[in-house]
Amino acid sequence: MVYILGVVIIVLVGWIVLIKKQLRTTTAQIRDIAKRNGSNELLTMDVASVEIKQLLLAVNELLQEKSKTERRFHTLNKELRETIENVSHDLRTPLTSLSGYLQLMERDTMTPEERHKYSQIIKNKIQILTELVENFFVLSKLSNDEGQLNPEVVQISEFLTEVATSYYEDFSKKEMIQELAIEPDIITLVDRRVLQRIIDNFISNMLKHGEAPMKIALSRENGKPTMTFENRASNLTEEDVPRLIERFYTADRVRSGNSTGLGLAIIDLLAKRSDAMFDVAYKDKMLTFTITFKQ
Repeated sequence: MVYILGVVIIVLVGWIVLIKKQLRTTTAQIRDIAKRNGSNELLTMDVASVEIKQLLLAVNELLQEKSKTERRFHTLNKELRETIENVSHDLRTPLTSLSGYLQLMERDTMTPEERHKYSQIIKNKIQILTELVENFFVLSKLSNDEGQLNPEVVQISEFLTEVATSYYEDFSKKEMIQELAIEPDIITLVDRRVLQRIIDNFISNMLKHGEAPMKIALSRENGKPTMTFENRASNLTEEDVPRLIERFYTADRVRSGNSTGLGLAIIDLLAKRSDAMFDVAYKDKMLTFTITFKQ
C-alpha cells in the first residue's frame, strides 16, 4: 500500500513539474510574442494537459485576432496617408491654376474677349473644385457608414431612361452616340438618391473617359434587375481594370485636376450599402460596368 502511494506521489510530482515547465515555456513564448509587433507566431500546442491545451487554443485565437487587427490598422494607416497626399494634390492642382488665371485677368492690357475666355476657364475650375469637395464629403460619409438609406420600390426602367436622356446635350457636344436598350416595367427596391448618384457617376465617367460606341442598358438577368454601362476604352490595359474602383486611381496615371478616380469608388460603396453587386469587365477594348440588384 505504501509502495503504491509512493508511486502515485512520484507520478503526481512529476506531472506537476511537467505542467510548471510547460507553463514557464508558454509564459516565455507569450512575452516574446508580445514584444514583437506584427508577429504572426502562435503558441506551440505540445502540452500534456487537456485544460492547458484548451487555454492555449483560446490564447492563439486572441493572437490571431490581434494579428488581423494590426494588419488592418497598418492598411488603414497607409490608406489614410495616401488619401491625405492625394487630396492635397487634387485640390492644389486646380487652385494653382486658378491663381494663375486670376493674375492674368489683373493685367490692364487684357481685351474683353480674353477676359471672357479666362473667366469661363475660372468657372470651370471652380466647378471642378466643387465636385472634388462634394466627392470627398460623400466618400467620407460612405466609408463611415453614415447616412440613412430609405429604400423604396422604384420603376427603374423609367428612372434610368429619364436620367440618361437628360444627358443628351452632353453626349451631343462630345459627338458621342448614346444607345439605350432599356427593358420596360422593371422595378427594384432602392434608395432613389443612391440610384441617381450611381447613374450620374457612371454617365459622368463615360463622358470624361469613354469613347464611342456607348451603350446604357437595363434588363433582367436570372430574374434580377441589371444595369450596364458600356463604352470603348482603348487606353486601358488588363492590369488597369481590377484597380478602376480604387480611390484616386486613374488609368492614365496623369493628374490633370479633372479626375480623381473617386466616382467609381463611390459607386462601389453605394452598391455595397444597397446590397447590390458591382462588376467590371473588359474585352476587345470595351469596358462594361454592371450593377445587379437583388430584387
